[in-house]
Amino acid sequence: MNNLNTRPSNQSIYIWNIVGSMTNAFMSMVILAIVTRTLDNQQTDIFSIAWSISQLMATIGTFQIRTYQATDVTERYKFNQYFAFRCLTVVIMILASIIYIAEKRYSFYKTMIVLIICLFRAVDSLADVYEGVFQQKERLDLAGKALTYRIVMAMLVFLGTIVVFDNLLLSSLGLLVSYCICFFLFDVRYNIRVEILKNRKKGTIKSYKWIIKLLLEGLPLFVNAYLMMSINNEPKMVIDRAIEQKWMETGTQTAFNILFMPASVLTLVYIVFRPLLTQMAIAWNRKEKKVFIHIIIRMLACLVFFTCLILLGSSVLGIPVLSVFYGVDLSNYKLHLLIIILGGSFCTLSYVFDNALVVIRKQYLLVVAYFVTWVYVKMISYVMIRKAGMLGGALLYASSMFIFVCVTAIIFVACLKKEKS
Repeated sequence: MNNLNTRPSNQSIYIWNIVGSMTNAFMSMVILAIVTRTLDNQQTDIFSIAWSISQLMATIGTFQIRTYQATDVTERYKFNQYFAFRCLTVVIMILASIIYIAEKRYSFYKTMIVLIICLFRAVDSLADVYEGVFQQKERLDLAGKALTYRIVMAMLVFLGTIVVFDNLLLSSLGLLVSYCICFFLFDVRYNIRVEILKNRKKGTIKSYKWIIKLLLEGLPLFVNAYLMMSINNEPKMVIDRAIEQKWMETGTQTAFNILFMPASVLTLVYIVFRPLLTQMAIAWNRKEKKVFIHIIIRMLACLVFFTCLILLGSSVLGIPVLSVFYGVDLSNYKLHLLIIILGGSFCTLSYVFDNALVVIRKQYLLVVAYFVTWVYVKMISYVMIRKAGMLGGALLYASSMFIFVCVTAIIFVACLKKEKS
């Protein structure tokens, strides 16, 4: 208890934040590796699509309000209001998951797997509101610890149950139960025991007006996040339908998700450039537009350089390493991997323009880029995958990310020119 209340050093806060973020980022990779190495193709396909659906539903559960909560240092909204709002969005998430699963008409076994994984994400969404208040009170070390311990313990339980019982349903239940226990053991316990989090003022929850205001605060970020997750998941959803309709073979979903892993991890490279965001903001506020533009060009140049290195390395080691790690033969998918990594690099490049628009306070225009890309993906996804199979899925992802970065860049340049005039 005393240890929890000891003020951590900035180094400790930084390290635990990085450890938590990295653990969270690599969870999908490790969990999928456990499944592919212990179960057959049919079950790994089911788990892969369940994981993707749960990620989409999690955008509803969190409503992307974490950043707003963490930066609400004047406490315009109190913790009990954030918690009540999160409970509401989590309930909506669970209902949306049930409706989505019912509409898909999956088998009972697949329905249960997808529902349990969505419930696991619901617990994660609830924990996020606690970790948001830890961040708000400058205790990101607590958020990092809670996230790390919860994920590591859940993965160990998942691994143990899948090895002992060789049953995906029981393992998924183990994942859910362990996540619930860790939520109370760490997030709730920290919230109760840490002095800085005690004796907080409570906001009214009887009136509905604050709910409407908070909903409007998070709506643009939620729409953007939901559309992006929908864009990323579209190839997987079409592949899932193809497997159900028997025009793609079992195991395709798993292979595609494995190839997708390096693209999602690629975005971690952008963490290195986060300190430059503050410099961007300072330069913009000082009206130093040349310095502002120079920082952006430098970030883009570095990311292009990293992309070239990653593509070169992946062309030689990518498939062998992934095949060994996941225990799946991916020798026929080298081109697919490189195309998906290229798409991931386009996505990472878009973050530069995305953040630049936030700095100049034009972030609300980003919804245009998300919507244009989403429409493109919805219009062409089925045709591309029907004609070219998994290669079509890879091309769909890469082309959608190319469109997204181009539209985002055009919006940024247009805003910059308008500012100059």
